Amino acid sequence: MNPQQKIARRKVLYLGVILGLFTLSMFWRGVIPVPLSGTGRPDTVHSAADRVAARTVLSQATVLELRDVEQGVADLEGSAFNIALLGSRGVLVAILWNRAIEKQKRNDFHALDEIVQKVTKLQPHFITPWVFQSWNIAYNVSVEMQGSGDMYYYIARGIDLLAEGERRQTRVVEVEVDEYDPEARQRRARKVRRELGSPDMRHQIGFYYQNKFGVSDNVEVLRCLFQLSCIPPDDRKPDNFVEAGGGVNRDAFRAFCAKYPHLVRRLRGEDRRATGQDASAQRRIEEALKCPRAEDVVAFLRANEDVPGRYKSGRDLAAGDKQFPVLPPQFPEGPDEAHPGAEVGDNFTGYKAARAWFVYSMVPVPDNPRDVNDKPLPSRTPQAGEYNAVAYRVPRQPMLILFRQYPARAQSYQGEVEQREGWFDDDGWRVDDPAAGRANWWFPPADGLGSRPQDVVVGGRETGSLKWSLVEWRRAADMWREHGERYGLSVDPARLEGYQRLAFNTGGGLPPDPAPGQLDDPAFRARYEATTALFYYRQNRQVTNFPYFLASATAEAREETVRARKTLFEAEQARKLGNKARAVELYRDGLEQWKRVLAADPIFHGFGEPDLRTDKTQEDTYAYELSYLRLLVQDDEKVRKRADELSKEVAGVIRALPFPASAFAPGLAVRDAQEEFRWHVAEHEVSPLAQPMGEKDGVTDDRRRGQPWVHATIKEQVRAQQGVQRRPAAAPPPGGTEEKQ
Repeated sequence: MNPQQKIARRKVLYLGVILGLFTLSMFWRGVIPVPLSGTGRPDTVHSAADRVAARTVLSQATVLELRDVEQGVADLEGSAFNIALLGSRGVLVAILWNRAIEKQKRNDFHALDEIVQKVTKLQPHFITPWVFQSWNIAYNVSVEMQGSGDMYYYIARGIDLLAEGERRQTRVVEVEVDEYDPEARQRRARKVRRELGSPDMRHQIGFYYQNKFGVSDNVEVLRCLFQLSCIPPDDRKPDNFVEAGGGVNRDAFRAFCAKYPHLVRRLRGEDRRATGQDASAQRRIEEALKCPRAEDVVAFLRANEDVPGRYKSGRDLAAGDKQFPVLPPQFPEGPDEAHPGAEVGDNFTGYKAARAWFVYSMVPVPDNPRDVNDKPLPSRTPQAGEYNAVAYRVPRQPMLILFRQYPARAQSYQGEVEQREGWFDDDGWRVDDPAAGRANWWFPPADGLGSRPQDVVVGGRETGSLKWSLVEWRRAADMWREHGERYGLSVDPARLEGYQRLAFNTGGGLPPDPAPGQLDDPAFRARYEATTALFYYRQNRQVTNFPYFLASATAEAREETVRARKTLFEAEQARKLGNKARAVELYRDGLEQWKRVLAADPIFHGFGEPDLRTDKTQEDTYAYELSYLRLLVQDDEKVRKRADELSKEVAGVIRALPFPASAFAPGLAVRDAQEEFRWHVAEHEVSPLAQPMGEKDGVTDDRRRGQPWVHATIKEQVRAQQGVQRRPAAAPPPGGTEEKQ
């Protein structure tokens, strides 16, 4: 055979091998059916063909629901683009990532947004690009904006981007769940439909809402813009409130205030006469959003008329993926949560949007394990192999027990923001203060001649409004109780005692991992579960600080707590506006009410289990008391007289000493000594919290009787935070160091 024939034969052989491997790959991928499979015949040959067909890539992808068509909302354009790249997608993605970084460095944010859209189309089921770039736009890009409207736009764009990615991962699956049948005393399987998706992406969307519209810079402006997004354009059209002559149409404006009291109160902001207790507080007051006149509110509505919103026209809601704030679809596990078709109220905030996403993020998470009596077992984050990875998803962070408490925590934040903004009960908000000046009255007297504005109250019982913070805190208390019961954070003493009787003697630690087959023994399994339950019960309560959050929500959900908070809030407002006598009276009354609240709940007060205590309530308590003490030291005549009496008594003692006073108090200025006496009198004689706790205050537990209402270390911390601490005087006299309060 000549060389040419050998070469030709080799080429034919190579071509045959290539065609053979290609054909086998088509069978293996499932593109071409395996011969003799799918006939249903029970003989050996056909059964073997069926087993091979079941192991093809397409068959396994179908069973595991891993095909692109089953991975959520399909993007035909992106899929076609990926196919056209013929395997070069990775190279193109790397190039686009580098370009995105360069565009951001040059502040070319429009081009950055376009590149980000391309990157996510190329990697639609890889969640990291969605999460990173949405965070990048919502945080890094938004803070580069000068105007609050531009900042709001990019925050909204970042959240929209992540919501789009979440939709790409979401699909409806039918899964089997075990439910306990109390009559048969056994678990039974049943099929349910579930919105399976990425819990991390859903959680991150909720975090953006909670963080950007809760604690970020310019939060008051952002909250107002958030509310505008939820209001139908027909209701907030600025021309509705302008008369033909150019003035404000007071009747239309009054109706708007009655319908949206939270918005207009936020827009009005702090009274221009308000003053802070220190430089930091004063700066916050001065920088806060202020629309003191009705004309300013109308101007704000006009400047932000095109804010991203939920409506496509005057009163028609846009499609769910075209709305902002973007909300999760309606789902069975959260029937009361906000969704794209829901009408939200005036007090709808980023916290409520966050709560909806947090609840939605729990849908694909595995159920909490349960004991033989179908009670929730305190447990850790499940590991791979301990749950059905096809039917469930476990978030990457934070640890699962923390992840599960975010809905209840968001609801607590909602109660706090209602209190912080002055919405306690159904008394409502009086729009105009006569002392604010005629120029700042939103509703001057109808005849234009009177010395007082119209008595306009919004958000009160007259308009059928709710007891704002009380309602929110009651829901928070319900959510915390349900959270504790569902995830083994609240276990009744009898069940704990039963676990202790069953548990191995491990000294409070975890037992070693069971050997294969040991858990099949019911007795061993019960002992093992009891031991791990006791360990994770203690650990989970400590990590989450669950006892305090439950006690806090329960305490805040009482009407007496709301009354005390309201009285102290009114005292603070009176102090800011310079009405010191009224402020002193309200602080005294409010602190007396607050004592009864603390006496009723030791855990809320900060006297819970040693490793589960929190200082927050005591910090709040001393912050209230410190504001009261400052007023007494500055202006109270009784405190001044009593301090003078003490100073004279001390002066008499000093004169009788056989050595000079400078020996023990060098350089002490008389003025500062007088101020120290005033602080002593105010804190230890006049304040409602001066005396230690006792039965006369309703405190009956041994841990608190005889203790101060606030620990001394916490007082020092609050003083340091507010700049009220001992420090050297600016020019100490010769021979010593002068100190003052």
